[in-house]
Amino acid sequence: MMKTQASLFDETAGGNETLASILESTFENRMAQPSMRAARNIRRPEAAIGLIRSSPVGSLVVCVSGRGIAMIRFIRREADLEFAMSTLSRDFDLIADDRAAQGVADELIRFMAGDETALRSSLDLSLVKSPFQRRVLQLLLRVGPGAILTYSSLASWAGAPRAPRAIGGAMHDNPIPVYVPCHRVLRSDLSLGGYGGGLDVKHRLLQVEGFSFTATGMVAEQGAVWANRNTQIFCRSGCRALARSSRTNALLFRDAAAAGQAGMSACRICLPR
Repeated sequence: MMKTQASLFDETAGGNETLASILESTFENRMAQPSMRAARNIRRPEAAIGLIRSSPVGSLVVCVSGRGIAMIRFIRREADLEFAMSTLSRDFDLIADDRAAQGVADELIRFMAGDETALRSSLDLSLVKSPFQRRVLQLLLRVGPGAILTYSSLASWAGAPRAPRAIGGAMHDNPIPVYVPCHRVLRSDLSLGGYGGGLDVKHRLLQVEGFSFTATGMVAEQGAVWANRNTQIFCRSGCRALARSSRTNALLFRDAAAAGQAGMSACRICLPR
């Protein structure tokens, strides 16, 4: 039986009650399986699990261990709940506690309202088993709000320039979206690519972070600046210095101020401001 420290399942408001009931039922059914009963005898770290029924990025399951946030899972269908419970139960003894989810919900609300410093919770990447994926996600943590890069650029940065598809897989399996910002990785043509929370959520996140979009749904370069990760110099789109540099080292910042705040220096040729 799941331990309960707070009112994770006591909501009675329409769809919220249904979603919470599904979560509880999914957990109880899985815990009743023989393999799960055997796992109870294995001592594992405890982690709090809670449900965010409504947030600016949709419904979420949140798991917080003693080290920090271990999982944020977008709940778009019942299978997402099943996946979350199955994955978490292999590594943690789960305790239902709404307070864990509420702390994350509060940070997300502030972040989506424009507070770029709001996402302050510690992170626990223990669900990331692949050394390659861990390296990719740790690099991605260095890409702050107001910056984006392409799958190819991230692949080059991770030392796998011919493996952009592997980067896509690492993004797909990211256990802590938004906090580990896979929404900041786009296709080479600046179209959105994919996103576990849905492209509408990815679009909103990038809008909140200051990017605009073309009529065809691509991130707009107008007003933005390109920076080179190696030279630490940023240019206007179309600068001849930019044309000579490799796009595999490129980051796109929403504006010159964001590039400067990231420690980049303005190009002396195009003088971006």
